[in-house]
Amino acid sequence: MKILTNAKIVTEGKILEGYDIIVDNDKIIDVKPSGETSGAKVDLGGNYIAPGFIEIHCHGGGGYEFIDATAEAFKKVCETHASHGTRVIYPTISATDYDTMVRVLQTAREVKDSCALEIPGIHLEGPYFALEMCGGQAPGIVRDIDREEYESLLEEYSDVIARWDYAPEKDKDNAFLKALTDKGILPATAHSSAEYDDVARAFEDGNHLITHLYSCTSTITRHQGFRHLGIIESAYLLDDMYVEAICDGCHLPLPLLKLIIKQKGTDRVCLITDALRPGGIGEEGKEYTDCPVPFVIEDGVAKLLDRSAFAGSIATSDILLKTAVKAGCNVADAVKMMTETPAKVMGLNTKGKIAQGFDAQFTVFDGNLDIVDISI
Repeated sequence: MKILTNAKIVTEGKILEGYDIIVDNDKIIDVKPSGETSGAKVDLGGNYIAPGFIEIHCHGGGGYEFIDATAEAFKKVCETHASHGTRVIYPTISATDYDTMVRVLQTAREVKDSCALEIPGIHLEGPYFALEMCGGQAPGIVRDIDREEYESLLEEYSDVIARWDYAPEKDKDNAFLKALTDKGILPATAHSSAEYDDVARAFEDGNHLITHLYSCTSTITRHQGFRHLGIIESAYLLDDMYVEAICDGCHLPLPLLKLIIKQKGTDRVCLITDALRPGGIGEEGKEYTDCPVPFVIEDGVAKLLDRSAFAGSIATSDILLKTAVKAGCNVADAVKMMTETPAKVMGLNTKGKIAQGFDAQFTVFDGNLDIVDISI
């Protein structure tokens, strides 16, 4: 048993001071006033302690991507993000061919329990998207929903697929959506030109998450003069819809990030990195050309080579925290959108809070919001 003391405990949208965390067998036994605990204590030096940061959308980091489908790639990406405060990660792969998906899923099954981060499952971002909204996805690989393909993957790998993103306008009868939910896989809307009717129809059958809001998500269009809501407006109108926000300070200018949080609330916003291969290492000015969608690192973000759009980010969890605070969030609310809210989205019932019965999985950071490496 361990007693963690002298820390600002960040949990459930508030900060507790003068309390100790009692841990035993990787579980939180209790949170008590410091004066009510006795025994050997681990002094956290007055730093903040939060539930372990949960990253639900991350492609890579440290020079590797999960789509590389090697044990080395999985381990190196996890090591990189672990050093920046992440404790749970959902490895994300972009739209790709069937064989590559199989290789990634097979690798995940083999190595996920030996990585530096907890991996509950894989996040498939595509390939069933709207071509006009492919963004940083490879346009030559984006395709219509293929029932034979997805049924084969679900039959063999539903134990390692945690989430699958798609464009709901391509799933008019919600057959793909229902196939996912029948297997306990989280559906999400991404890279889509959907209008309100598409979003609402999918929402009714269990699609309650919008991937990286404002990035390849439709907005109001007009048909013969009549306006139709897009994904962005639908996300705001549907109160119980969750949204992701790429909180790297580039994809969303601070006022827009502030608007998303104001409209949806911290209970419905998940902060994500959407980090690519250079995540955590930067490499300003470097071009990455040996990949399906070439990009360059410029102005602290990954841009398509023609600079027409972003390809992804190079952020880590500590950057999300700092950016959210810079946008006007208090520390407790920023942490909530990186812990409690993503835990709810992904059904992680014992994560996201520092409370009795929850996992003893923590991220410690100082007053400058820099990660502190303390052995707990």
